[in-house]
Amino acid sequence: MSKLQAPIVVGVDESDTARRAAFAAADLAVALGAQLHLVMSVNRTRSSTSAGSSGDHFHIDWLSTAEQFLDALIGELPQSSAGRPTHSVGLDDPAKEICDAAARLDAGIIVVGNRRVQGLSRVLGAVATDIARQAPCDVLIVNTIDA
Repeated sequence: MSKLQAPIVVGVDESDTARRAAFAAADLAVALGAQLHLVMSVNRTRSSTSAGSSGDHFHIDWLSTAEQFLDALIGELPQSSAGRPTHSVGLDDPAKEICDAAARLDAGIIVVGNRRVQGLSRVLGAVATDIARQAPCDVLIVNTIDA
């Protein structure tokens, strides 16, 4: 398989900038005829129950919520000839989860947004910067701020 047709991995969360990165990655997958794989990391390993102001209790299962979010996002993305995008949810550091998925899938490229890559946070280690350091493949940092 050509490196250009190898899977494309994109890291997402529920932010608008991550959504823009997902659409950029999907467009790239369509153009190259590559498989797209979305990765989301959640930092909550257990479900929780919280009480609302009216006394109602709400049960939150972070993994199920992430899966539902990814399924909905995939339904909005353009589809590559390589098939419907796949996804995974991890519990580790986002950069590690994304790089591990890229290695596991033998990805050709990782796509991430540029949120928090400017100014002081660039020195402190934004996810995109961490991915660029650890990636087992090429990394495309898309402009998701001015889009």
